[in-house]
Amino acid sequence: MPPKEVDKIEQMGTELYEKTKVPVFVAAVGDLNNTRPVDLLNKIKKEYPTYILLYFSVKPTAVNIFASEDAKKLIDIDQILSPLPWRGTIRPVMSPAFSKSDSVKQEVAIFNGYADIVDQVAESKDIKLTSSIGSESRSTFQIVRTIFYAILAFIILQFILKRKKNATK
Repeated sequence: MPPKEVDKIEQMGTELYEKTKVPVFVAAVGDLNNTRPVDLLNKIKKEYPTYILLYFSVKPTAVNIFASEDAKKLIDIDQILSPLPWRGTIRPVMSPAFSKSDSVKQEVAIFNGYADIVDQVAESKDIKLTSSIGSESRSTFQIVRTIFYAILAFIILQFILKRKKNATK
């Protein structure tokens, strides 16, 4: 990830922790087969009774959110991980249609997912974060993403109708 994005993630996480005492961690591993999320979770649980961990694997591509029971009440994990482009913030970005570059998809997915988690915790705790990227950029991204998928669906529908029309001739 670019240093600017890493700095922003650290800034959002630090401010959230200072104001809510809810730490949000992100772990991005190269190979899921060579790591065990349980080991990392055990370390986190020893130090923090309330925690959220965004866990991302490059090979194979996998993403999950681990959270303590009380932290699960602060965020909507199903929404964050939803594959639906108008709902989710991580998996829709991971689709082949988003970008040809896997590294770009991974960076955007991690950044957007982390920002969404932090914003949801802050909103649940009724706290304003000065470091938040805000819902404006997320809303804009969702609008662009929805338009993209609508155009894609329209093209596929036209293709299917054209094939049906040619098949009946």
